[in-house]
Amino acid sequence: MISNIWTLCREEPTADELPYWETINRYLGRLDPEKLQDVIHCLCRRLLRSRVFEGMCIRGKYWQVIIDGTQLCSAHGELDGKRLRRTHNKGTEKEWTENYYYVLEARLVLHPKILISIQTEFVDNEGGKETEKQDCERKACWRLMEKLKKAFPRLPICLCADSLYACEGFFERCRGKSWRYKEGSVPSVGEEYRKLKRMEKNRREHALETGKGWHDYVTDVDDNGYKVNLVEYGEGREQACKKGKKKGEARTIRKEFWFLTDLPVTQKNVEGVAGRERMRWKIENEGFNAQKKHGYCLEHPFSKNYQALKCHYYLIQIGHMIGQFMDAWERIWKKAKQSLEQKHRRMLESMKETPLKEYKEKIKKKIQIRFI
Repeated sequence: MISNIWTLCREEPTADELPYWETINRYLGRLDPEKLQDVIHCLCRRLLRSRVFEGMCIRGKYWQVIIDGTQLCSAHGELDGKRLRRTHNKGTEKEWTENYYYVLEARLVLHPKILISIQTEFVDNEGGKETEKQDCERKACWRLMEKLKKAFPRLPICLCADSLYACEGFFERCRGKSWRYKEGSVPSVGEEYRKLKRMEKNRREHALETGKGWHDYVTDVDDNGYKVNLVEYGEGREQACKKGKKKGEARTIRKEFWFLTDLPVTQKNVEGVAGRERMRWKIENEGFNAQKKHGYCLEHPFSKNYQALKCHYYLIQIGHMIGQFMDAWERIWKKAKQSLEQKHRRMLESMKETPLKEYKEKIKKKIQIRFI
């Protein structure tokens, strides 16, 4: 494995040990991050063509792609010129500026336990340190959508995002690409929805273990000239107070969630529409959260070189993709009676068995034979 890592760094080994982190960052600083994005595209195409996950398509046709952003690392001092910045306690004596990196991620839903990266777009300032107008998450979303369409021109997609993107630009771009969308609702249609739902009376309730839940919807709500369907999911659960003077007393916890979509909504499919939209939170809870807290160290500043930092990010996405598949094969691992540590040790052993130089020579010989 040590030999393989030196081979990947394109340097001759100076000792019989792993290269120092500066050696790896020196290589990643020369590597074009888009090459690693191409690797992710190839992995996604292979998985999509296998047809193993087609049962997760929405309405049997559209692949669910969830969009969300996260902060990578931050500092009080200066970072690369493409960093973003925000001012805290503005106008006071305690005012200070935070510099940080931010990334927008699109994840493909293959399974309730498998959400993999399919396209990444970094939110950065092309103008350098002195730029007055910063890049923003919405502009990055437009760039991400264009790149995703170019990489997968014929893939039927249903984009899921929060209410930040619920605007004319998003609707128009989805329509131009023949994509569907489901998003968090926006206040601009809230008042109209409340009036219409009293008239249409589509609400249906169902029993929960400790309360009740309900679904409601209204179709063809006008949002700046675009006809959208609005779905509501709510639940009221009985919970006992655990603290304070009312400890032990029962209280009702009420939650409501609204979703915008251009998918047709009826009494038969409204529950499915709400259920798939709620999976949008998985990108935060099971995607970014796992990469930040479960050993992937997403927020760690791996390099002062911005290009190398991007490469580290892509490598984390590839590693997390492999890890999700390994952890999802519960039946295989239960039969083998192996722990999570043992699984990862087996993955590590597989990296030690194949010398990359020899493998590369074998591939070259095969290509030569084919051409002959």
